[in-house]
Amino acid sequence: MVSMVGKGIHPISYRYGSDEMRKVFDKDTWLKYMKIVEFNLLKSLVENGIIKDKIPLDKIWKAFEKVSIDDVTRWEEVTRHETMAVVMALSEKAGEYGRYIHVGATSNDILDTVLALQIRDAHQIIMERLKVLIEVLIKRALEEKATPILGRTHGRAAIPVTYGFKLGLFIDELVRFFNIINKMFNYVSVGKLGGAVGSQVELYPKGDAAESSLMKSLGLGEATFYTQVLPRDRLASYLLALVSLSSILDQLGREIRNLQRSEIEEVFEPFGKSQVGSSVMPHKKNPIGSERVCGLAKVIRGYAVGILENIVLEHERDLTNSSFERCMVPELFLLLDEQLKTMKKVVEDMVINRERALENIRRQEPYIYSDLILQKAALKGADRQRVHEELRKIFLTGGVTRDKAVKMLLGNKYLSRYLSEKDIEEAMSLEIYVKAAETRLLKLLSRIESMGLWPPQ
Repeated sequence: MVSMVGKGIHPISYRYGSDEMRKVFDKDTWLKYMKIVEFNLLKSLVENGIIKDKIPLDKIWKAFEKVSIDDVTRWEEVTRHETMAVVMALSEKAGEYGRYIHVGATSNDILDTVLALQIRDAHQIIMERLKVLIEVLIKRALEEKATPILGRTHGRAAIPVTYGFKLGLFIDELVRFFNIINKMFNYVSVGKLGGAVGSQVELYPKGDAAESSLMKSLGLGEATFYTQVLPRDRLASYLLALVSLSSILDQLGREIRNLQRSEIEEVFEPFGKSQVGSSVMPHKKNPIGSERVCGLAKVIRGYAVGILENIVLEHERDLTNSSFERCMVPELFLLLDEQLKTMKKVVEDMVINRERALENIRRQEPYIYSDLILQKAALKGADRQRVHEELRKIFLTGGVTRDKAVKMLLGNKYLSRYLSEKDIEEAMSLEIYVKAAETRLLKLLSRIESMGLWPPQ
């Protein structure tokens, strides 16, 4: 974690996210991409014969490289228009060739294309972190594939499963979203050159060719249709997939937090030798990593409504999407970056308390075996509904020990017709629960691999 001294007001400037991700969205990177897009626009106009004069492109690029944020700021004080300030600063440095800068373009041709380049960089960071987290989860799941733990529904004891089985759920979800996010990325990895309202009249009839050359040089796809701005359904499809990913991480963090509760204590987050859990209670070991992941998910989910509202723009554009996106896009990526980094550390180093897990299972015996006893009797010809009622009466009497349950089951006139002592003992053996859960996990991992869903090709 970086120091919070003298680093700004918003926590993402000093507490959340990596420097690598911060660099993607800082002003210097933004200006770098503005220069790249404007330069490649000029290059495209020359290549397509739209500008017929001989242009010394190498000389112009060297001039562009000299433009600084200070230059742009100086011009913005004059123009009160961000894109025009960049255009004026570039034109100033380009000298006599400055008159060709920004020909045929509107501001959002440049801004939306720059945003696509920034998202491309941020996407690569997120996907690499997600890939590493999935690999860590798979490793831990295989290590604990046969380690029994109590399955719970509604916060109450259900039937035994395994640690590996529990992690299998998150592996499945995260692999699915690894592929979904990559697919949605195709919708935002596009730029445009459409002019004032997207009709390309400014460069007609060569606007299409100029756009194609420009996007090819930038490594972006060409948007299918647009107005002055790219339709925000593209951005929404991608960003909402990231919001969903954040909520899956929230779910994983919640599971770890609950398993670390004092009355459960089946999992512990890593805790350093000099780490402090509480300023007043020296004994505390809090699941702060998972809590951070869950807390940040609340912020990220809060963006969802605004992301959807940004789809709704008036006529060929209005400016209501802009300020929200300026805040939301970098924040979402930085906070998700923090979630993925934190969760990787938690999962990689979490401590599995196998003894306590087994103790918690034993404490809930024989109640947690009623399910399998029910199935065994029904499959041997008993009326399932009547068996359910007979078992309900037995197991809800309270104070039923394992031995007492066996006696009550064998002493029941109806149940004893379908259940032998061997049937009951098999249903009360952890082995079958562990084997079933382990089989499901291994089937999941095999399926993911065979379908080419993982590892990434």
